[in-house]
Amino acid sequence: MLELRFYVDGEEKKVSLSRDEVRFGRSGDNEVVLPDYSVSRHHAMVRRHGSGFAIEDLRSTNGVFVNGQNIQHGPLHAGDLIKIGVFEIRVVPADGRGGQGGASADPRGMAGHEQDGHGQGMAGGGHVAAFGSQSSPNAMPVPPPAAGQSSPLAPSWSTAPTPQPEPATDSAISNATIVRSLKDLSAELGLIDGGGALGRDSTAIRKSKREELDDIYGSRFFGLLSRLARMLIATESDDEIFSHVMDIAFEVFPVDRGFILLRDDEEQLVCELVRVNDKTDFRPQSEVPISKTMLESVMKERVALLTYDALSDQRLAGTESVRIHQIRAAMCTPLWSGEKIIGVLQLDTPHHTGSFKEPDVDLLAMLANYCAVAIERNRNARDAEFQREVRNRLQRYHSPSVIEEVMQEGASPEEALQRLKRAEVTVMFADIVGFTAYSENADPQDVAELMERYFTFAVEAIFQYGGTLDKFIGDCVMAFFGAPFAQKDHAYRAVASAKKIRDDLADWNRERAEQGLPPVNIRSGINTGPVVVGDIGSNRRVDYTVLGNTVNVAARLEEKVASPGDVVIGEVTFQQLQGRIPTEPLGGFQLKGLSRQVQAHRLL
Repeated sequence: MLELRFYVDGEEKKVSLSRDEVRFGRSGDNEVVLPDYSVSRHHAMVRRHGSGFAIEDLRSTNGVFVNGQNIQHGPLHAGDLIKIGVFEIRVVPADGRGGQGGASADPRGMAGHEQDGHGQGMAGGGHVAAFGSQSSPNAMPVPPPAAGQSSPLAPSWSTAPTPQPEPATDSAISNATIVRSLKDLSAELGLIDGGGALGRDSTAIRKSKREELDDIYGSRFFGLLSRLARMLIATESDDEIFSHVMDIAFEVFPVDRGFILLRDDEEQLVCELVRVNDKTDFRPQSEVPISKTMLESVMKERVALLTYDALSDQRLAGTESVRIHQIRAAMCTPLWSGEKIIGVLQLDTPHHTGSFKEPDVDLLAMLANYCAVAIERNRNARDAEFQREVRNRLQRYHSPSVIEEVMQEGASPEEALQRLKRAEVTVMFADIVGFTAYSENADPQDVAELMERYFTFAVEAIFQYGGTLDKFIGDCVMAFFGAPFAQKDHAYRAVASAKKIRDDLADWNRERAEQGLPPVNIRSGINTGPVVVGDIGSNRRVDYTVLGNTVNVAARLEEKVASPGDVVIGEVTFQQLQGRIPTEPLGGFQLKGLSRQVQAHRLL
């Protein structure tokens, strides 16, 4: 007579094959109930076959394995090891003798003799800890706890036990996982000031950690990291960074799926890369088979984790995504650079359990650090290029103070300039009087020097008061105040700017008089009102400018009302000036193209 022995939640079960049929499954109507989502409701059946027994797969999702071979139907003998989902079932003689050593260990600890994916038998579970606990770094593997028992902890390379931490009952991950604090890992790796593995010392790994990783991965460990570092340093594309990191991960670890997600501007995780076996998809549009519980937990708790079987993890197995996507052995770590976390890197397999060893999560965290530092470097380079682009674009029109405001707002040149929008601004025209007659008889070089000196006065005055230089129209300067950013006192700024141009011109005329040169006189027109502001033009050339009747009135005040030396302002400008600069009324004027008279005022 044969007997089946296995563990369920840490308790050993024995089933005698005394019946003609014994059914296995997750449903309660089976003779052997295996309560795990890795097991189908009606998974398999053992039947009497002649003088012996045979096992049959009942169209299960995850199949039936006998001695490591996937079978549909086959005979059973004493010593055979059946694997149904995460459960290992040993076939032994009913007296317990013979076969291959009796019952298997608790499958939830993966303590049987299954190959772990690295070609090494899993002699026990890993160091386990709950989120929020202070786990011992690099603890030696220890046997898994039975259901309801605490897991013993041991420090790295030591048999001396340490106190068991209190479980974090409110954590999203139970104590069926290995958890590594990024803070502890940074200290062990010797990362200077949290600068990351690509920082000032990319080989600063303490001797104990180096010996540990050498023992596990051999000399190729540093070869892999050196190769990855060279690739990342020479890479400017984020997609290439993702690909290089995932290539190394798939080369080192026995995984079927890999995911890289980054935080967006709204702090939401967005999938940037999915790799399933040899197929890579960037920014997939379909649903990604990941556990949000796992991702959010590692980011919130700032830890890397390894789970031997997510479907058997008491809390993870309860999440819909783990069950639907059949996440089994998995590792998940933040993409971290110093104190900053920019995303998550996850590797898993839907087909195997116990695929990873505890040091694997340390290595994965290091790869994630390399990836995050490289992405941050590229972002910084893009930010610097962006700032150069913005400054080059804006300095044509705006004062340094306005440019700094644009930079602080973080707007792109297109956002700051191109988008047409309505705004209330104050428009100013300042024109040289009699310039046409002067330039007719003057030497062109003298004309050029005069224009350069005048424009210098005008632009400096406009920028001093935060105005935007619209354009030069022959010998006329056009500017506006109140855009691209709103200024409550834009009317005062415009009038003060025109007054400064007039005052600076008076000083220059005294210099010209001493040199026997004729004076340069200007007249200015200023008006306040609604406009449309933005980049306006053709596909070949655009100018950042303002359009509207407010602009026309300002031009008419300068051309038809102002006399040489005058600064003339419209009624709305006068009202908003609130007496801050003395003026006198000039009365109403019927300007060309306008149906109503315009009330004008002149600066004293």
